[in-house]
Formats: sequence, C-alpha cells, structure tokens
Amino acid sequence: MAQAVRQFSVLIAASLVTIGCASTPAAPDSGVEPTRAPQPVARETPRPPAITPVRASFAYTPGTVSYIVTSEATIAEIDSATAPRAFREVARVELTTSPFEGYTIVTTKGSVEGVTTASVIQPFVDTLRAESMDASGEPRMPICGRDTVPPMHLVTLLPPVPHELREGLRWQRRYVYASCQGMIPVRVERTDSYLVTGRTSQGTGAGGVMVTRASSFAYAGSGVEGQHNVQLTGSGSGQATLVLDASAGRLVADDGEINSEIDVTASGRTRRFSQRIVRTVRGQ
Repeated sequence: MAQAVRQFSVLIAASLVTIGCASTPAAPDSGVEPTRAPQPVARETPRPPAITPVRASFAYTPGTVSYIVTSEATIAEIDSATAPRAFREVARVELTTSPFEGYTIVTTKGSVEGVTTASVIQPFVDTLRAESMDASGEPRMPICGRDTVPPMHLVTLLPPVPHELREGLRWQRRYVYASCQGMIPVRVERTDSYLVTGRTSQGTGAGGVMVTRASSFAYAGSGVEGQHNVQLTGSGSGQATLVLDASAGRLVADDGEINSEIDVTASGRTRRFSQRIVRTVRGQ
C-alpha cells in the first residue's frame, strides 16, 4: 500500500447601496407660508462608458511553435499529519501543425525535466477534427510501463477556437483520454468551457484576445501496484486565463490552476489525497 501511495504521490489540478433621507413633516400653522418644494432638476441619463468590442478572426497558423510548460504540484493526504509533497516539472515542447483535408495534423516532441530525473517525450502524431467542438472518443487504456502514453499538451497548447471571436462568446469541448498514475491506467473525462473576455496586448501587440477557461475532471482507474490491487477515483476543477494572438494564429500564454481530490484504494483500505497543480505556458 505504501509503495502504491508513493507512486501516486510522485505522479499525481457590486453590491449597490442606496441611501435615502426621510422628509420632515410640515410644522403646525404659524403664519409663515411653508416653503414650496423645489421643482425636480432635469438630469441627463448617464451614458455607459465606451467599450470597443472584441472582434477578431482566428485560425491556427501552420508551422512550428515552441513552448515551455511549467507545472508545480502539491499533493497531501487528507486527514493525515503527513506533510504535503511538492513537485516541479518543466516541459519544453515543440508543436508542429499542418492542415490536411479539413483536419489538422499535429506532431509534438520535446523533453520533460523533473526534480531529480529527465525524460524524453516520445514523438507522436495526433489528428484533430478542426470543425468539431467535441472530442469525446473512448480511449484504449494503456499498459502503464510498457505503452507510450501521449502527453496531453495538445489540450493545453492547441485549445479549440471558433473562427470568429467576439466579447462574450462561449463554447465548450469535452475530452476523454487515458493517462498513467505510476503503474495504474486512469481514464480521464474533462470538460472545458471557454469565454472571450476582452482584448490584451500581452505579448501580442494589437492582436491579443483574452479567454477564460473553466474545467471539470473525473478520474477512474484500476490496476496492480506491487502486490496490491489498486483502484483510483476522483474529481476536480480548474480555472485558467489564455492569451491568443489572432494576428499570428497561436496561443501565447496560459496561466491556470487545477484542484482535485482523489481516492486510492489498495487491498481494501482507502486513502484520500488532495492535489493542486499550478501550470504556466509561455510561447517562445
């Protein structure tokens, strides 16, 4: 059980106030003519501040873009005096896109540097249906430790973006994919909800569009770790702010946080963990 937990730990995110004044009643007749109420003053209706709406056409530009993805995770066992464990990982990813008959062929490669080890991301090819807002196909569960599991950088680096962007526009996408927590294959169901919030010049000049993303996660997996049959279940939520460069056709930055609670059951005993992941993405 302890070994299973260690493996998991290593890899496991206007109020409006109105003030009124009470009027004073008129005094009894004293021979003095009461003061007449003043005529109401005509007031000009306040004009709303001028806002330049976001209107931009967006399409990913074919070619190669490099990113640095930094992830910092904190994992703690709930209801335990054990100190939380912290991990930091830096991935350098090269992403190449090319259109083909209504699809986008995407290839990524790069490296991941952890606290004590360095590993190479195996090159792989993924095909995305450019017109679709839904990518919910059921994945084949991998054999962890043997199969190469594509990293999910595409979810972060190539978010689905409608062709026409305007302030207030919303859209959603659902993913179902597989990952590995140690030797345990895990099915991940993720739903991302996007909202265009405004313009920004962060690293983009005049072509920057800011988008927020709210995510929900559900995890389920089972396998054998050492001599233990292990089951893993959990859920989580995330928030992120993205910056898109409409003129260059690419993601510029992504700052997000994911918080999850995951139950790990080994040989009949269940332990609950909280996981917080802070992730930053910067285009190079």
